[in-house]
Amino acid sequence: MFVLKKNINRLTDEELMKLFIEKDHQGAFNVIYERYSKRLLGYFIKMFNGDLPQAQDFVQDLFIRIVEKKHLFDTEKKLYSWIFTIASNMCKTSFRKPSAISLTSWKETLEQEVPDIDKLVFKKILRAEIYQLEHHHKVVFILRHLERFSLEEIATITETNIGTVKSRLFYATKTISKKIKNYAPEDWVDTFKLG
Repeated sequence: MFVLKKNINRLTDEELMKLFIEKDHQGAFNVIYERYSKRLLGYFIKMFNGDLPQAQDFVQDLFIRIVEKKHLFDTEKKLYSWIFTIASNMCKTSFRKPSAISLTSWKETLEQEVPDIDKLVFKKILRAEIYQLEHHHKVVFILRHLERFSLEEIATITETNIGTVKSRLFYATKTISKKIKNYAPEDWVDTFKLG
C-alpha cells in the first residue's frame, strides 16, 4: 500500500497507526505525533500542576512507548483511547503525594488583600485544588471537564466501568466545587456538569 505524502493527512488515526505498524511508515507516525503531541502536553501539564518540563518529558516518553509497543495496538479500536490509556497509566505510576503546601494560608492572604479575585487567580486556585485530588479522581476530572472526553471514553481510558467513572467524577466535582466556591467567578457553576 503506497500512500502519497499529500494524502497521508487524510487518513484516520487508526489507518495511520496500521500503516506505522505494518510498514514502519515514519510519515504516518509524524502525523500521529502532530495530531496528539499538543493535546497530550496540555493533559500532562494539568496532571502535574503546570510543571512544563515534566509534562514535556512525559510526552516524549509516551511517544517512545508508542514506537516500542506499536504491536500492542488493536487497529479495530480508537487510537486516542489507547494513547490516553498509556498517558493515564504513566501518570498513575509516577504519581506521588504532593508535598504539604499551604494552600489555605495562600488563599487566606488572597482573600484579605484582593476581595475580587480575577479569573486568572481563580484558574491558579482551581489548578492547585485539582492537583490535590487523589490520582484516580484527578484523572477522571481532567479527562471530563478539561479534555472533554465522554464518560464512555473515560471508562475505556481508565480501564474501569462507567459506574466507577461516574462515582469518581461526582466525588471529584463535589470536592473541587466545595473548595473553590468562595473564589469562583459568578459564571463558574456551569463549568462542571456531571452529565
